[in-house]
Amino acid sequence: MSVRKVGSSRILREIGRGGMGVVYEAYQEGLDRRVAVKALEGKQARTREQAERFRREGRAYAQIRHAAVVAVHDLVEKDEILYLVTEFVDGADLRKLLETGGALPPACVAAVGARLADALDAVHLHGLVHRDVKPANVMISRRGEVKLMDFGILRDPMATELTQAGGVMGTPAYVAPEVLEGAPASERSDLWSLGVTLHELATGARPFLGADFHELFGAVRKASPRPIREAVPGFPRRLARAIERCLERKPSRRWETAAALARELEGLALDLAGRARPHQRLRELMADRGLGEAAPVTGDTPTTAAVAPPRSRWPLWALLAGLAAAGGAWAWVARLR
Repeated sequence: MSVRKVGSSRILREIGRGGMGVVYEAYQEGLDRRVAVKALEGKQARTREQAERFRREGRAYAQIRHAAVVAVHDLVEKDEILYLVTEFVDGADLRKLLETGGALPPACVAAVGARLADALDAVHLHGLVHRDVKPANVMISRRGEVKLMDFGILRDPMATELTQAGGVMGTPAYVAPEVLEGAPASERSDLWSLGVTLHELATGARPFLGADFHELFGAVRKASPRPIREAVPGFPRRLARAIERCLERKPSRRWETAAALARELEGLALDLAGRARPHQRLRELMADRGLGEAAPVTGDTPTTAAVAPPRSRWPLWALLAGLAAAGGAWAWVARLR
């Protein structure tokens, strides 16, 4: 580990590495908190296009204030390397959660979906499109919080398009069919990607498969996913319908907005959670799969519940909980492509 300090953050250890760079756990001096430091490294990462995309990631993050979106703290350039300093989420991504135990219980699927839909609503309200919603880009903290991350390909429609001509950004299995056919990414293509993710959480398997890219593209563009209730008998009908509406081939037939989907899923999550709050169900799930705490800790109040009503209609307790925990430190382990 050659880098020792980035801005006010002292590097502690490396926690992830990929072709585009490396992620470190660090300690931000002065503010007394753990943070994640994402470094853009490598020969390809030093191109003008990749550097500008990385800067845009930092600027896009900084615009968004939402409990289910990983927050950015700083963007630093040092020795011709770009570093993004973000909050650190102590937990596991949804890909890891699927690998350790398969499909999630319906209550947890609804809880995750509601928080992600509300997070996407915040993204879309800023005129931005995420473009890479998938299990590996969603963290669940040990305390049951949901965090959307990895905005490395997030697109601002007012900025210059950085995608190579004819290229498709995003992970093919989760990309909307109209985007594969050349249409620009949109809020409703994000909803498609969320639908694919939730379908996978509900059934334990991706709805679109292929032996190679060509076959996968064909499946996404033409094949119909297996109905959730056929794959999982007894799965709540209303929840299955909400997810499958995201996967309508015509964008106009999907949910009109992420906020509308969030309202539907939030009610389902509360109903399915029973006496427990939705975030408690997620915390229990993390513990059951060996990824989190076995029992609540005194004073362990998350920034918000794993499912909260859309921002315009948050109840007083959610706002107070958010203010009370505003100075807390969270953790993030980022997955690099």
